Amino acid sequence: MDKTRAFLNGFLMGLLIFLIANLLAAHLLSDCGLPAVLGIDSCADDIARVGFPIIFFEEGGFDFRSTFNLPILFLDLFIGFDLAVTAGVIARWLDSRKPKDG
Repeated sequence: MDKTRAFLNGFLMGLLIFLIANLLAAHLLSDCGLPAVLGIDSCADDIARVGFPIIFFEEGGFDFRSTFNLPILFLDLFIGFDLAVTAGVIARWLDSRKPKDG
């Protein structure tokens, strides 16, 4: 496998891991899971939270409030991009260490 393809595979795996971690965090941190985040839940006074590793959106509650923090969203996306680049570099490094068939 060439180095570009190895990097791309690692990069995409890093992005996928980050996306799954965000979906899992939104499900576990919200009172009624992902349906609360999507607005299709039947829970009363639930709180929907989105963001991993940092929560950038929170909405709901007994005295309804809604907060969205754009700089934290950008920081969260930057962390995800860094994770993906790091995974790509590691995949490229591991691919270069494999013995090549002649």
